[in-house]
Amino acid sequence: MRIILGAAPKGFRLKEAIKSHLVANGNQVLDVGCYDTERFYKFTSIGERVAEALQKGQGDLAISVCWTGTGASIAANKFRGVCAVSCESEETARLSRIVNDANCLCLGEGIVSVELGCRIADAFISARFQDAPDVPGEIRAFWREARDELMARGDEARSRPIETLG
Repeated sequence: MRIILGAAPKGFRLKEAIKSHLVANGNQVLDVGCYDTERFYKFTSIGERVAEALQKGQGDLAISVCWTGTGASIAANKFRGVCAVSCESEETARLSRIVNDANCLCLGEGIVSVELGCRIADAFISARFQDAPDVPGEIRAFWREARDELMARGDEARSRPIETLG
């Protein structure tokens, strides 16, 4: 699978660990930044870079990391075609794919350990939209309708450098 990765400096360590884990398991990774922790990089520009890569089809799914997962999720969700979810458990990550067809997992380096973050990432990328055979058809139809409505909202992401303070 092709996975887009992005992180703010306060998510860099977790992003790098997840990147190594994903590559070791045969996934292709597109890292859109940040690439170090030397400066304060704005999570909003990382979110837009993640969204742009998703909009351009450069990856099947994305993972974006900050300190709590919240800012990464808010930043990416501004853009059309992105359904970003902040998850702290394997089950919420799995269900976000099955029910919502989320395509951007957001994690908090200050919230989840490296080990848990890797397990959450695995749960997210291995789940499939509507893989719920016991759920009635009319409910799955609603899931599709809700996904289509939410994915149609928002702006087009634009190419932008990673912004810093100062």
